[in-house]
Amino acid sequence: MRRLKPSLMDRLRREDGAVAVILAISMVILLGCAAIVIDVGAIYFERTQLQSGADAAALAIAQDCAAGNCGDPAATAASLAGGNANDGTATATAVVDTTRRTVSVQTGVLTEKGGHVLANAFGPILGVDTSSVSAQATASWGSPSVATVFPFTTPRCVYEQTPVKQVLWIRTDATCKDSKGNIVPGGFGWLDQSSPCAAVVDVTAQVGSQPGKSGPPCSMTNIVNKTILIPLYQQASGTGQNAVYSVYGFAAFHLTDWSWPGSFTKTPSAECDKCTGVKGYFTKLVSLDDAKNWSVSSLDGPSTNVSFVFLSK
Repeated sequence: MRRLKPSLMDRLRREDGAVAVILAISMVILLGCAAIVIDVGAIYFERTQLQSGADAAALAIAQDCAAGNCGDPAATAASLAGGNANDGTATATAVVDTTRRTVSVQTGVLTEKGGHVLANAFGPILGVDTSSVSAQATASWGSPSVATVFPFTTPRCVYEQTPVKQVLWIRTDATCKDSKGNIVPGGFGWLDQSSPCAAVVDVTAQVGSQPGKSGPPCSMTNIVNKTILIPLYQQASGTGQNAVYSVYGFAAFHLTDWSWPGSFTKTPSAECDKCTGVKGYFTKLVSLDDAKNWSVSSLDGPSTNVSFVFLSK
């Protein structure tokens, strides 16, 4: 047993050296992993801020464009990109395509010292000193082309010839002239209903009518003093049960009153004393709301006073 002790001690000494080597290698690996985890976390956090800025900028610019004036897209993008960054700085570029009704925003790192890359905390250990971080968002806007709406329509020329916010009665006996000087008959017409108080309207298809109808079988309290979508027809053809409307698009109309047999207005006036029609005003509607909440199923219609804005990428 005495002879074994020196041999055992020598072996332990040799193993101590091996453990030290393994520990040193493990420490390098652990430090590398820590560097990756910390720097990747910082990159993720930075990209989250940049993405928030890109999304906000794209939506804001799209809203401006949908309202009729894109303003200064570059300034809007820079402001919102910086506003969504914790250090208040970020690069931003914006490209607007009014034909396709889209705006794309690219955001990137901009440090307080003016650098365009993110300095890694531990990356230099692995030879990676900096990281380039960026984000992109695309927003689109469009007017309805297919929607389920209150079942009546009004001539396009009434919409185009009435200033925004001007209160008017749209009556069945009203007429107007289109851009070619042709008289468009009827202030509005009742449409074929797909369900009580609703009609599905597609700008690519003609819509049938229900002549002689006194009013829709629904409670008007659900839509009075609210903005609704009204189909605009540019041509009416046929008579009686054969009458059809060629719908151009949809307009936002704030409805304040209605009048028809059995439900005449409680405030008669020179414009409507036991008339058949609806009262209100056309109003600009640019909404971030989901179009489906407005019963709109397609947004590739012609530009009118109603647009829905959404992130498309």
